[in-house]
Amino acid sequence: MSRAEIASKKEPSPPFNFQRARDALLEWFATNGRRFPWRDDPSPYRVWISEIMLQQTTTRTVLGYFERFLKRFPNVESLAASSEEETLMYWEGLGYYRRARSLRAAAVEIVERFDARFPSEYADVLSLPGVGRYAAGAIMSFGFDKRFPILEANTTRLHARLTGLLEETTKSSSQRLLWKFAEDWLPRETKRRVSGCYRNINGALTDLGRLVCSPVGPRCEACPLVEQCVANRLGLQEQTPVLKKKSEPIKRVDVALLIVRADLKRSDKVGEVIGASKSPSDVLLIRRPRNALWAGLWDFPRFEVVDSRFVKAKCFSDDASLSERLQFFLEEEVGAPPNDYRVGRTVATTRHSVTRYRVELHVCQLAGTSVNLVRAAEKTLFDSLASSVDSGERDELETKLRDPSFYARQAEELRWVPISSLSDYPLSSPGRRVAERLARFVS
Repeated sequence: MSRAEIASKKEPSPPFNFQRARDALLEWFATNGRRFPWRDDPSPYRVWISEIMLQQTTTRTVLGYFERFLKRFPNVESLAASSEEETLMYWEGLGYYRRARSLRAAAVEIVERFDARFPSEYADVLSLPGVGRYAAGAIMSFGFDKRFPILEANTTRLHARLTGLLEETTKSSSQRLLWKFAEDWLPRETKRRVSGCYRNINGALTDLGRLVCSPVGPRCEACPLVEQCVANRLGLQEQTPVLKKKSEPIKRVDVALLIVRADLKRSDKVGEVIGASKSPSDVLLIRRPRNALWAGLWDFPRFEVVDSRFVKAKCFSDDASLSERLQFFLEEEVGAPPNDYRVGRTVATTRHSVTRYRVELHVCQLAGTSVNLVRAAEKTLFDSLASSVDSGERDELETKLRDPSFYARQAEELRWVPISSLSDYPLSSPGRRVAERLARFVS
């Protein structure tokens, strides 16, 4: 149906009856609402942790991390006192690691600015690192039961259909309409207001959008608001919301290096620079610098392959640019003895997503490696990786990966790490999978 046909068919809708809708919504919520640990105990601290975790991450995934995180950091003081590395360790696998760093930074501010008491004023909450308009409203609503609207993916879809919005939801005019509609759901504050009113209404709207008003095939027959829904009346469920078109992902190829101490001939200089361990089978890890993807996490050294000739041929040892960057890294940053360092054989290939990029990652050894890290079955070890896409690994959204400065400094810190100790380090998701399989198949 074209917009012209919709306009000719569309009659003025009666004013949305919020009071009648609230009653129907809350009755539905009492029976169908989801149970979460942050709802069972909605303290501002717990709500804050859950809301930051839920950004760009599914609820199912967050459930596996929330209690573990709260057990280690039960209050804001314990989180503020932690190191960034420990915070990242408990966040590992959730992706968007900037959230974890902002969470810890905000905890430090709460301790210093608010005497370790979670702020109860909207402006103060909004001023915390990593907290935007939605998160601040959610914390005020769910954590303090105050009158603040929320607008996220589920409620955006629900409100767009209830109002019959046919404009792109990210437009300024659409955002104004949607936020106003979200606010109108919340009754004015009075002395007779039922405790938990704002918390329950916003929770019910979120659940209704998630459980009933789904992106495809909404279950309108189960919706308590169907009688007032413009999209249902006009048959527009599949035409609203109008979402901003996503840009096509950019394909790129990376090489990650499995480098052991024996590969670099164990010079004393290397040992002094990156750790005291002397085992010839220790693996080289780097801590990603601030301007890089996975900033602050540990990973295997990796480089982008920018020459399309070698991307197609997979002859990485012939890529002069790649060899130069590898040699600069090993000699200048690691302190390895001068040598003609080149990328050697590929022992595994995996694919994952990072920001706008779809990465084909080749895990390689150095050319002429003397230590056999992977057995003959090496080509099959990473099959499960190739079929998975890490939608959670989307930190540092605007990193300019092709900027020469990205390669000027690979590491903020370097360490030789025993393979058996890789589990003690917060790694990127691709790095963790490589480490887990590496631990199983060492010689």
